[in-house]
Amino acid sequence: MKKRKIKHKKSSNSLKYLVFFLIIAVFSLSGVLIYLIIEKQNKEQILKQQLTQKEQALKILRQKVSSLEKNLKKEHTEEKYQHEYSEIQDYESASKLVLPVLSKPEKKIITITPKHEKPKLVIIIDDMSYRYQVKLLKEIPFKITPSFFPPTKSHPNTAIYANRFTHYMVHLPMEALNYSRPEPNTLNVGDSYAKIENRIKEIKKIFPNAKFINNHTGSKFTGDYQSMYFLFKALKAHNLGFVDSRTTPKSKAAEVEKRIKIPMFSRNIFLDNKEEPSYIRNQLKKAVKIAKKYGYAIAIGHPHKITLTTLKNSKDLLSQVEVVYIDELKN
Repeated sequence: MKKRKIKHKKSSNSLKYLVFFLIIAVFSLSGVLIYLIIEKQNKEQILKQQLTQKEQALKILRQKVSSLEKNLKKEHTEEKYQHEYSEIQDYESASKLVLPVLSKPEKKIITITPKHEKPKLVIIIDDMSYRYQVKLLKEIPFKITPSFFPPTKSHPNTAIYANRFTHYMVHLPMEALNYSRPEPNTLNVGDSYAKIENRIKEIKKIFPNAKFINNHTGSKFTGDYQSMYFLFKALKAHNLGFVDSRTTPKSKAAEVEKRIKIPMFSRNIFLDNKEEPSYIRNQLKKAVKIAKKYGYAIAIGHPHKITLTTLKNSKDLLSQVEVVYIDELKN
């Protein structure tokens, strides 16, 4: 009897241990299962966060690509506009009517350059209109004189961009012999002195630090003595000088300057009749030769990317001249 009780007690204890073990096993397995579930959820959450971050990064990238495409399209349109409507075309059209002018300066600088000083070279970039042009021009490692269009609907911020320079000019549109799409407020042959003077007064107000203007196109206007007389009279009244872009060999600027004395110079050479690096560099070499022969020279280019990039990489051609701003020339 006693043996049966002992045996029954042992069986009971064994059962208790088994139950206890099973409970521990269940809790352990439950813990492992819960851990695996939590771990899976964490991984899913991390993956979801990573996916969200990648989607956001992709969205930002798409926005940047879209913005770049818009800017490229805009710049292409701006470049096309300037290719189609620059004073080079006006000059080439006018030059077909008569023999082209010589490239030497129409008058020497009165203040003789001392022998120990280098000849002066002025490089003007016409048609300045847009922010990307300002950025490219500022990368050129020597003095460049930008000439800005007056503000219009197609380039409204030119006065703002001009303020980023200590030296600049105003590129004033004037009537051409053959030009289908003139700029707004272009000066025309037959305009009264009051109209021309009012325009110059307005230009001086918009660009208070400008000391010179030069003509955009203007083969007809600059070839008309009366129109140039009115212009020079207005420029003198508002303390402005004139750089003749010489879009016509018949320009009356030099004749009028004999009657109305203002600071006046004429372009000697265009740099980018052809938009090719080798051509632009060769024109720059010619400008240096003119400067060495006559004491100074004035070269005009345009804010095409190829022109500005070529100038940026052409400092090696300028060792024999001093590149100066237009208002640093003395006459």
